[in-house]
Order: sequence, then C-alpha cells, then structure tokens
Amino acid sequence: MTSQKVRQKEPATIQRMFNAIAPRYDILNHLLSFGLDIVWRKKAVKLIREKRNGTVLDLAAGSGDFSLEAKAIHPKLIVASDFATNMYEVFRKKIEGKNLDGIIHFVACDALTLPFRSESFDVVMVAFGIRNFADRPAALREMNRVLRPHGIVLILELTYPKKPIISQLYTIYSKYFLPFLGRIISRHGAAYSYLPRSIGEFPENDKFAALLTETGFTEVIVRPLSFSVAAIFTGRKPSNAK
Repeated sequence: MTSQKVRQKEPATIQRMFNAIAPRYDILNHLLSFGLDIVWRKKAVKLIREKRNGTVLDLAAGSGDFSLEAKAIHPKLIVASDFATNMYEVFRKKIEGKNLDGIIHFVACDALTLPFRSESFDVVMVAFGIRNFADRPAALREMNRVLRPHGIVLILELTYPKKPIISQLYTIYSKYFLPFLGRIISRHGAAYSYLPRSIGEFPENDKFAALLTETGFTEVIVRPLSFSVAAIFTGRKPSNAK
C-alpha cells in the first residue's frame, strides 16, 4: 500500500489510507497547514454562532478537532461522521473524561448517502475532507437535504495558492519536503504524496462556490485564509427549500 499510487476517485482506497494514518492524522493536518489549522477552525466556527444551541453534523470528522471546536457554540447535539472508523478511536481518546457523551455521537457513514432524515441539522460542516469525496456534487446535495431551512453549510478546505511566489514555495514544500517527512513519521508515503496532490486537484475558489450554488445553496461566501493556502466556504439552505 505504501508504494502504490493513491487515486482520488477510489473511496475504498481512501478509506484504507485514512484508517492506516489515523494515529498520525493530527500531525498530518499540522504539516499540510503549516500549523495554522487550529486558528482556521476557530475562525470557521465563529461563522456559525447564530446556530447556538442547535444541532451540528460534522462530516469527515476524522480525529474530531472540528467537532470539539464547535463546542464553542454550545450545541445540543454534534453528530461526528466518518467512514474511516479507525479515526473514532483517536477521537474517543480525546473526549475521555470530558462529559461529552451526551453531546457528541459517532456515526460511521458515507457522505454520499447520509443515513439521516431530511431537515435534521442546523449546521453541516466539513474540515479538510471534501476534496477527498468521490462525488462532491452528490455530497453537497446530501448536505443540503439534511439541513433545516436557513441552515448553514460550513466547509474549511486547503486550497492551492495562486500568487507566484507563494505557489512556488508551496509546490516545493508539498512535492519534496512533505512526502519526506510523511514517510519518516507515518511510514505511509502514499498518503503524504496523495494528500498534497488532492489539494492541487481541488477546484479554484470561485468554481467551488459555483458548485455550492448549483447544489442548492444561497448566500455563498468564500473567505481565503493565509495567502490562500486554505479557504472557508459558507452557504445557506433557502428557507423556502423543498
């Protein structure tokens, strides 16, 4: 597995990859984001403060950092979902002894076929995961379906910087430095080659914003972060949505 090339549109392969790197997933996020992922999550959660005491679905929840950050809005329920089940063990260790069992619930599922009733959540959010979805339009339509009218979709994702100097530096970092570190830290070189490549294949900000609109969201806003190495995308389900 470590020597084979991971291809983006093979869900089973991606599932195995994330299960394999689960114990080192947090380190991976820090490396990919230059250590800024913690700051970005805090900024993202501030954008859903109006849904205080609401219900939150965290897709591709991974090791749970986005769900834990969402506690800041005092939700009555957070459903953390991922199809890489080894991630749950990492997440569970983080919440041991924190009296969060009544708030955070785990569900193993695929974002393309969510097992929830329509209009169940006030917020659906994804951090650093949507670029790995096999069918992004289908996943966005599912997010729209399970949102209540006037609910918010919140997506935090790594993006490829376009400014020449930043882009060149990022290319060197992601092509050479990151895979080298990844092999040392995780012994899973394919993951650390695939993930930077997946960032380069993710749509440009305006194109992904257009996709949000095409899949039923309104009030779509893009907020670039840190020289555009990441972005926060938000949208709203119309109050008259059927």
